[in-house]
Amino acid sequence: MHIAEVVTIAKSLPLLRLNTYKSLILSYSADYRRIYMKKRAIILHPAIAPYRVDFFNSLAKEFDASFYFEFDNALEQAFDQEKLRKRLCFAPHFLSSGFMGIKNLRLEVLTILWKNKADVVFVSEYNLLGLLVCFYKLLFNWNLTVVSICDDNVSMAQGTHFVKKLTRYVMLHILSIVVLADNNVLTWYESNLRFKSKYVYFPIIQSDNFFRERLLKALSISVSIADRYSLIGKKNILYVGRLVEIKNVSLLLKAFRQVNADFPDARLLIVGDGDLREDLESQVQDYISAGLIRFMGKQEGLDLLAYYNLAQIFVLPSLYEPFGTVVNEALLSGCYTLCSSIAGSACLIDEPQNGLVFDPSNESGLYHKLKKALMGAVGLEEIALKGNKMQIRYAERMDCLLKCLYLSIN
Repeated sequence: MHIAEVVTIAKSLPLLRLNTYKSLILSYSADYRRIYMKKRAIILHPAIAPYRVDFFNSLAKEFDASFYFEFDNALEQAFDQEKLRKRLCFAPHFLSSGFMGIKNLRLEVLTILWKNKADVVFVSEYNLLGLLVCFYKLLFNWNLTVVSICDDNVSMAQGTHFVKKLTRYVMLHILSIVVLADNNVLTWYESNLRFKSKYVYFPIIQSDNFFRERLLKALSISVSIADRYSLIGKKNILYVGRLVEIKNVSLLLKAFRQVNADFPDARLLIVGDGDLREDLESQVQDYISAGLIRFMGKQEGLDLLAYYNLAQIFVLPSLYEPFGTVVNEALLSGCYTLCSSIAGSACLIDEPQNGLVFDPSNESGLYHKLKKALMGAVGLEEIALKGNKMQIRYAERMDCLLKCLYLSIN
């Protein structure tokens, strides 16, 4: 039965019965939502980042949406905003600086809410900005669905400081939906934070199709890199991220030096930059001279994706990592992924099918996991798209969130 027929039948029912069939109609087709129920949405978020572009674009297509960002770039790392904005299907707006220097105290939000008459507002985490939105909802008795996007891992959710705990406690009495990036966090929320809010699992992942289309475009760059550094026939291990203390790259360097004795065809590519680069390079200068380890500097866009195409194994050794979006990128690229147990993105690993999880404080642990991964790896034979190793599909998670949203919006 076509959606138009379902809608026609539903319209012919008495009002009470129509309400009864609301859930059925919503679950039947996204077309109904777009044609008959396009709602107004406001998205308040810290900054535009590459791993959120697909999510923002999906919301822009689904809703009559307005996007407001607090900062013109991410606080911990600067992305090429000009390139990122070319990928957006909406025009971004930016909030003025915080009231009295308090970054999350954006009083203009009241004007934005009043002007846009939104049905749903997305906020980020538990902070003053989100608290303001919740306060205005109560103050003006608005029929408003408020959604918080929370990227915490389990240790962050359990061990957060008092002010954030208090803010979370207050907001959870008002929020309609909390989007959680880690399914282990969702389990903890359901056991320990029993409020009226609906908890939805949606990890920080990108659209499978869009990402792999961009991987395909990067293949010509991959060929050039492979030729320049003689990577064909080698087992290439990749790290992508900042070169700072919490990323724990020194552990990866130590583990590589151990396994390289058993796997002389292994190569380690370090993509990223940071304060520790010179120190890290000095630790493995002999391996750099021999072409076994290469520091490639910071890469973005297709230049970054080209390295994912070349790697058979990806490693994220972080000591602190709320999520770790590079794990999603690595899996989408077909890399067998070794992920720190601290990272929220460890929830994307289905051991041993698409990767392994390890204790980032245990040097021998990473060595044995890396050795196991290398034993199962085949040297790079040709520059081509590898099979997608992501077990969770972006479209399925987005559909789940949208169904929950439409059932929440009155």
